[in-house]
Amino acid sequence: MKKTFLSLFLLLAATAVFAQKEMTFTVEGPEKTYNQVRVVNETPYTDFRCRVVVLNDDKTVKEVYGDYLLKEKGDSDSNTKSAKESRIPNGAKLGVKFPKNFQHELSFYVEYRDFPVFDVIVIHLTDKDGGYEE
Repeated sequence: MKKTFLSLFLLLAATAVFAQKEMTFTVEGPEKTYNQVRVVNETPYTDFRCRVVVLNDDKTVKEVYGDYLLKEKGDSDSNTKSAKESRIPNGAKLGVKFPKNFQHELSFYVEYRDFPVFDVIVIHLTDKDGGYEE
């Protein structure tokens, strides 16, 4: 019974991430801090920019972490911060913003990777309407 409730909760949590209009999330990975954010384009859209921002609790922008240029499907771009002040702590709120002229609706999911030098937050951008064929 516990497994059923846990599965249902995880499914609802994942659905909430995919259905959001706002692209914000709380860093919940296993590391205490992260020093790199990578954005991966898994959409059919090409040559667009986005910006990752660190948010205050009220979702106002605290600081810009980095700007990203994504040229084609499968492309990724990274920003790395080495100073301790620039590291992103676990529990921080992040958001992804797009230029005003970007008209596409996207979804996303997040993963966390631990490499010898980098602790990475990977944001995968996906097409909101790009599900599976029936």
